[in-house]
Amino acid sequence: MEIEEIKKLAHEMAIQEKKYAEELRKLAEKIKHPVLEALIKGIASDSEKHSIFYSAVEELLSRVQPLLTEEELEEIKKGIRKHIEMEAKMVEFTRKMAQETDDPRLKLVFSAIHEDELKHHKLLLDIEKKIAELETFTEEDLWDAIWKDSPWHGSPGG
Repeated sequence: MEIEEIKKLAHEMAIQEKKYAEELRKLAEKIKHPVLEALIKGIASDSEKHSIFYSAVEELLSRVQPLLTEEELEEIKKGIRKHIEMEAKMVEFTRKMAQETDDPRLKLVFSAIHEDELKHHKLLLDIEKKIAELETFTEEDLWDAIWKDSPWHGSPGG
C-alpha cells in the first residue's frame, strides 16, 4: 500500500473513530446501569484513543518528525519506566480481582480492565525499546556523521 493511500485511510479512520466515540458517549448518557454505562464509556474512550492514533499515523507520514535530544529521551525513559512498573502492579491487581470474585458483573469489569492493562504494559515496553530510541539523535550520532561517515573524517573537505 502506498504512503499517500495510508495517509488518506488514516485520516478517514480518525474521523470515523471520533464520530463513533461521540455516538457511544450519547448512548452511555441514556444508560442508568452503572456498569453498562462505564463499559460503553470505556469503549468510547478507546475509539477516541484510536482516532488520536490514526491522526498520529497521518502526521508521521506527512512530514519529517523532530528528533529527540538525549535529555528528552532520558526523561521519556524515566517516565515510561515508572509507568511500566505501575502497569505491572495493575495487571496483577486486576488479575487477582477477576479470579477471586464470583459475581459475573465484577468479573467482566475486572477482566476488561485487566486486558487493557496488559495492552498498556506491552505498549509501554514497545515504546521504551523501539520508538523512542529510533527517534533520538545522540551526540555519538553527530560525531559519527562528522568523523566516521565523512570522507574527510572531520578535516576540511577537498
